[in-house]
Amino acid sequence: MNQMHANYYFRRSEFGARILCLRRYFLTLILALATCTVSAQSLQQKLSSIRPGMSVEEVEAAAGKATEIKALQRWVFDGGHEVVIIDEKIDEIRLHPGLRNQKISLKKHEPPQGLETPVKYLRIGMDSLEALEVAGQPEQRFSGTDWYYSRRHRVCFSNERVIRTDLNLKANLETLDWIRLNFKSGGLLFMNITLAFIMFGVALGIKYDHFVLVVKNPKSVVLGVISQFLALPALTFILIYFIKPTPSVALGMILVASCPGGNISNFLSSIAKGNVALSVSLTAIATLSAIFMTPLNFTLWGSLYAGASDLVIPISIDPVEMLKTVLLLLGAPVVAGIWFSNRYPKTTEKIAGPIKNISMGLFALFIIAAFASNFGYFLKYIHLIILIVLAHNFLALASGFSLATLGRLPRADRRTLTIETGIQNSGLALVLIFNPNLFDGLGGMAFIAAWWGIWHILSGTFMATLWAKRPLSDELK
Repeated sequence: MNQMHANYYFRRSEFGARILCLRRYFLTLILALATCTVSAQSLQQKLSSIRPGMSVEEVEAAAGKATEIKALQRWVFDGGHEVVIIDEKIDEIRLHPGLRNQKISLKKHEPPQGLETPVKYLRIGMDSLEALEVAGQPEQRFSGTDWYYSRRHRVCFSNERVIRTDLNLKANLETLDWIRLNFKSGGLLFMNITLAFIMFGVALGIKYDHFVLVVKNPKSVVLGVISQFLALPALTFILIYFIKPTPSVALGMILVASCPGGNISNFLSSIAKGNVALSVSLTAIATLSAIFMTPLNFTLWGSLYAGASDLVIPISIDPVEMLKTVLLLLGAPVVAGIWFSNRYPKTTEKIAGPIKNISMGLFALFIIAAFASNFGYFLKYIHLIILIVLAHNFLALASGFSLATLGRLPRADRRTLTIETGIQNSGLALVLIFNPNLFDGLGGMAFIAAWWGIWHILSGTFMATLWAKRPLSDELK
C-alpha cells in the first residue's frame, strides 16, 4: 500500500514538474512575442518620424541601419506609376495610390495606343530593353536606393534624400498578375520534350482493349469523363466566383481544371485498391479527349469569367494556338505510344516499366525546373496561393468522389474516380503557360500550376495510403 502511495505521489510530482516546465515555456514564448511586438512597434514609430527630404545620416540617426539596401533605377509613367529596375530587369511595379484602377492587360504584345496606360503592359521580370519597346520612354528616370527594415518597412531614397516611406509592406495576389516568370528557349525545349516523353510512356499502357471497357462498363467511364471535363471546370468556376482571385490566378485555376488526369493516377489507384483497369481506361479516354476538351473548356470558362467579373481589362484567349500546342504535346506522343504498344507488344513489355520510372523522375525534374528558374519569385510569393490550391484540389477530389457515390458505383470505382479527378496534368498546364504565343509565363497561372504539380502528389498519395488500409468489404454497393 505504501508502495502504491509512493508511486502515485511520484507520478503526480513528475506530472506537476512537466506542467511547470510547460508553463515556463509558454511564459517565455509570450514574453518573447511581446518583446518582438514592442520592438516592431518601436521601429515603426521611428520610421513614422521620417519625412521626405531627410538625408541618409538623419534616417540612420532616427531608425538605425537598414537590414537590406538595394541600388536601383526608378522609371515613372503616367504621373505617378513607378517601375523599379534592378540588374536591367523590372523588379517591382508600384502603382500610384490614386491611380490603382489601372489594371494589367492580359492581351499580349500589343503596345499601348492613344490614352492607354503603358504600365499595364509591363511585367515584373521583363528585360528593361523589352520594357522600353512595350511601354515607350518613361516620363522620368532617376537612380536611387531602397532601405528595407525587417522586410516590412521601406525607405526610398533619390540623390541620398528621402522621397517616400512605405510601412507595413504586404504582398497580395494582385502582385502575381504583374509577374512574368522566365524560361530560356533551352528550358522550354526541355519542358516540351519531357512532357512528350511522359505522355508517350502513359500511352504505352493503353491498349485497344481498354476502350472496350466503355461498352462493357459505360456507367463508370461516362461518370469519370463527366467528372473530369464537365463537373470540375464548372465547380472551379463557382469557386472562383466566390473567392474572387485576381485574373492570372483565376485563369490558372481554370486551365488546371481543363487539363486531363495526371500521369501518376494509375499508380495511385493501384495503391488505393481502386479499379486499375478503369483508371487506365479513363486515362486513355481523358488524354485523347483533352486534345479538344482542354482548349474548349479553357476558352468557355475563361470567357465566362472575363464576362462575369468586374475586370477593367479584356482577356485574349487564342483557342486555335492552344489546340495546335495540345495536338503537338498530347496528340502526337499519345497516338505514337498507342501504335507502338499494339504493334510491338513484346518490346513494350520490356520497356514499359523503365520508361514509367524514368517518366516519374522526369516529371519531378520538370516541376523542379519550373521552380529553380524562378526560385526567388516562388520563395517570395508562393504562400499567397497555397490555400487556394489546397481548396481547389480538395474540390477536385470531393467532386470525383461525390459523383461516383451519387452514381452508386462500386467502392473500387469510387476511389479511382476520386483520384482521376484530383490528379491533374499540371505539366501540360505549365507548358501551355510558358508558351510565348499563349501566356508567356504569366505569374499567377504559373504559380497555381507549379504548386498543383507538387500538392496533388501529396494529397493523392495521402488518400491512396489511407484507402490502402481500408478493405473493400462491399465492392458491389
